Amino acid sequence: MRVQFVLDYRSPYSYLANTQVRTLDAEIDYQPIDILAVMKQVNNQPSPMCPPKARYAGVDTARWAKHYGVPYSPNRALLGALRQEQFKNALLSRLGIAAQELGVFPQLHDALFRAVWAGSDDLATSEGRALFLANHALPAELWEVAESPDVGARQAANNDRAATSGVFGVPTFFVDDEMFFGNDRLAFVKTRLESSKARAVQ
Repeated sequence: MRVQFVLDYRSPYSYLANTQVRTLDAEIDYQPIDILAVMKQVNNQPSPMCPPKARYAGVDTARWAKHYGVPYSPNRALLGALRQEQFKNALLSRLGIAAQELGVFPQLHDALFRAVWAGSDDLATSEGRALFLANHALPAELWEVAESPDVGARQAANNDRAATSGVFGVPTFFVDDEMFFGNDRLAFVKTRLESSKARAVQ
């Protein structure tokens, strides 16, 4: 069985879901997108546009991290650089796509989520980004590849596919053609997988 996992590394709920998704007895197809671009396409608003929602999300994500028993310490310097547009907002997901293209996604994926939501890596400067790659034995050209037109086109294709499929936020999961939105829907994803497996052996 296969689960498509639509994500953005800027999303704390994507991080939380990522800590649990491998407990599903299924192949995971990771689909990094630029969620801000997708939200614009489908006329949705990100949480920071609603301060009460943003404040609640900060409390809620900490609760989920405690529930899962996983570290949660947002990288304030990086998130601040993203807010102040000192760091290209779509670049983190493009890095994931670049890692897929270079065949190093398994080495990059969890490390990048940890850097954003459970670490203090300096990803806002060129020196810090180079050190991040070196520390995780990743190709030195990975950031450069992430900024390439080819990766930009692939990200745009991911965005369009997500929007067309009904995605309006992340994390979103698909089992066959059925969509599940949110870290708190993983139990439903598991039930759907079990149902599909049962039908397959009949």
